Amino acid sequence: MAAETITAEASAAGVSGLAAAFDGFSRRHVLPARVIEASQVALDELLSNIVKAGVEPGNPAEIQVSFDFLDPVLEIVVSYNGAPFDPLARKDPDTRASLDDRAVGGLGIYLVKKLMDSVTYERVGGENRLRMTKRIDA
Repeated sequence: MAAETITAEASAAGVSGLAAAFDGFSRRHVLPARVIEASQVALDELLSNIVKAGVEPGNPAEIQVSFDFLDPVLEIVVSYNGAPFDPLARKDPDTRASLDDRAVGGLGIYLVKKLMDSVTYERVGGENRLRMTKRIDA
């Protein structure tokens, strides 16, 4: 099946459009509810972080998301033209520590890594690229 690629501005409206595109993709490919739910949360977390911290205010930026169903794997690739940033390089937060003792940040990408089967980062052609996969049959 062919990949679908959507490009949107790095804004709340752009994130909503990308989320709607994933909803349509998941319906067309009849993905299991557990895969859809995990992927929606992971995608929303990544896109929200990009809009909040991944692009410079006042500097127009775009986010490109590709969805592909490579039976039995869903692949989602998120690319954006922001400053180099590898969110996977950060150490996972200590989820056993009390809220008062935890460092700020890092829970979102930790959640993404827990929800998806794999998450990788690369810098390609001046863009940050995050690739997430989720097995359909697991």
